Amino acid sequence: MSQWINKDLFSKFTEEKKNEKDNTTNTFRADMVWKNPERGTAERAKVYEGRFLPDPKGNFYKKFHYHMFQVGDKWQFFLCPKSFNFDEYCDLCAVTSKLYMGDSSDKKVAYQYKRKDKFICNWYIVDDPRDAENDDKVAGSVRLYEFPGKVEQKLREQITDSKNGLGPAIFDPGPDGFNFIIKVGATKKDARGNVWPDYSLSDFSRRSAALGTDAEIKKIMSSTYDIDKYLQEREADEENIINILKQLSLFDLVKNERKRAIAFKDQMANDDIPKFDKESDDKVEEKEDDVPFDTGNEEKLSDDDLLAQLDQL
Repeated sequence: MSQWINKDLFSKFTEEKKNEKDNTTNTFRADMVWKNPERGTAERAKVYEGRFLPDPKGNFYKKFHYHMFQVGDKWQFFLCPKSFNFDEYCDLCAVTSKLYMGDSSDKKVAYQYKRKDKFICNWYIVDDPRDAENDDKVAGSVRLYEFPGKVEQKLREQITDSKNGLGPAIFDPGPDGFNFIIKVGATKKDARGNVWPDYSLSDFSRRSAALGTDAEIKKIMSSTYDIDKYLQEREADEENIINILKQLSLFDLVKNERKRAIAFKDQMANDDIPKFDKESDDKVEEKEDDVPFDTGNEEKLSDDDLLAQLDQL
């Protein structure tokens, strides 16, 4: 190394840069993801229109789990390992469970780290009212849409209603396909003064329509994203999670449980898998992982509000 460079200081600086990269990785919103729709008011909803599309492998949409919370002035987003296999160990799920078994103040903290659910699908944007104010127009392009359970209910109704539902037509880019019209209103203020997004008026168009000519549709379909690949690329870095938990003084809560989980995973890799009673497994899962959070003491933010704040970073 050059005489003009202090080797020890450069090594220290290198570690600082690595840590900075780790701390910002999970607050990054990829350009391929459609910006979360903004809500309107109780009197006037904001309206967006588009078409749900299958991905290149034919996947329609998938559910994923995540953890999102604030550390200092930064929001942290971690894709939960249970998105790929619900039997996977998750440090943040374990922390949530441990905290929930504590007193009322611990339960309030647990709510911040609890696992949340979202769905993801390819989305062709027909109309986004925000285009009128932005130079970077998104209408006419495909993005990944991470949508809440309230929207997924609308899709599930059409898929599962064999008599009156639209079925596969809700994913068809051709003349038999139907656009989805997202209407995001707002609820009235609750007892705490909170206002939540209201998707109740969202619905599929009454008329089918093609997204373009056959050539145009082919081009649209060639621009869809592989959902599995996207989720895999968003897998959380374990070392980063551990560092965050240590920073929050929470790692000791799950240190031993983590060791046991790693040892069990090694056993599975070696085909030395102990047998468990399925019924007792389900009871443990319900007790330690899917804990309720309606203690009435926590300040609640909807997933959309959390993601909206993340978009603004």
